Amino acid sequence: MNSSSPHPSMEAGHGTVKTYLWGFLLSLLLTCAAFWLVLSGLSLDPTLRYGGLALLAVIQIGVQMHYFLHLNTSSGQLWNLMALLYTLLIVILLVGGSLWIMHNANMHMMSGMES
Repeated sequence: MNSSSPHPSMEAGHGTVKTYLWGFLLSLLLTCAAFWLVLSGLSLDPTLRYGGLALLAVIQIGVQMHYFLHLNTSSGQLWNLMALLYTLLIVILLVGGSLWIMHNANMHMMSGMES
């Protein structure tokens, strides 16, 4: 009897020590870059600073998913990737909708106080 899985395409690929070290070093570098951006005292526009932090966070998520969760675009990972994309869609809709509702509520509640 074969000891391998009956569905080898469904198995997640395990990384090597080299890939885990690369993932760790990239995560450490991105974390240090985010701390430096906040604590450096640079006179940046707050929008630029927040945008840089958001970009570093998105890159960090990508590094974590690729090196540690082994998510990729292979056929064996297609369902995991689709579940992740669906989750991201729901989160974006919830956060975006909440911000839109709060902004509209703020604009309509404060409109009578301007005069």
